[in-house]
Amino acid sequence: MADNTSKNPLFTVTDLQGGYGDIQILNGVSINVPEKHIVTIVGPNGAGKSTILKAIYGIAKVTSGSVTLHKDGVAVDVLATKPHNLSKIGVGYVPQIDNVFPALSIEENLEVGYVNFSNKSLDEIRDEIYQRYPDLKKRHKDRAGTLSGGQRQMLAMARALMSSPSILLLDEPSAGLAPALVDQLFDELVKINKSGVTILMVEQNARRALAISDYGYVLDMGRNRHEGVGSALVDDPEIVGIYLGKK
Repeated sequence: MADNTSKNPLFTVTDLQGGYGDIQILNGVSINVPEKHIVTIVGPNGAGKSTILKAIYGIAKVTSGSVTLHKDGVAVDVLATKPHNLSKIGVGYVPQIDNVFPALSIEENLEVGYVNFSNKSLDEIRDEIYQRYPDLKKRHKDRAGTLSGGQRQMLAMARALMSSPSILLLDEPSAGLAPALVDQLFDELVKINKSGVTILMVEQNARRALAISDYGYVLDMGRNRHEGVGSALVDDPEIVGIYLGKK
């Protein structure tokens, strides 16, 4: 099976254990994310996929293990970084729910995502975002609460990109989207990745996500069960039979 550890990592999760209160969800998960790659975590409900991202952001409790961002020759301890400072070190996060501020306008949502540690001004980055997402520019004064599910997800990703992240963490980005919008979403993720942004994604739509991924991890019961090149996992009869199901 392919090994992802030999490639230069940008982001590593090592033997992560934790959960919620006294409930242990993660039982020693390890993930390696090479720079400029798309890496996807899949698995059945309750496997601990989303808990990994929530642990990184301080929402779930970590009892042991480490999360490290390797940037500019420096290893940054992500778990020791306050959640509100993660965007400043290059980690963007799009949660599954509550990922926009509905009472704020589209433009105000984008401004909230801007981090002035970037070498670009707010106006420069916002203009780049509007070029990428012209529909947001057309409605920039509208409240985010008036957007459809697909438009909200677009805004959530756009706001995360306002901080010029090195890595983007996505929790179930296709959840609740119509099938046609799911295809648009994954096409957009490929474009974001090609622009130089590394992506670590948790996704229930395993086939579609793994198809665009350089590498994938299959979790079960809070543990690593399988890993390999994304397209190879989709074609593996054992993994398909147990975790992905029939088409």
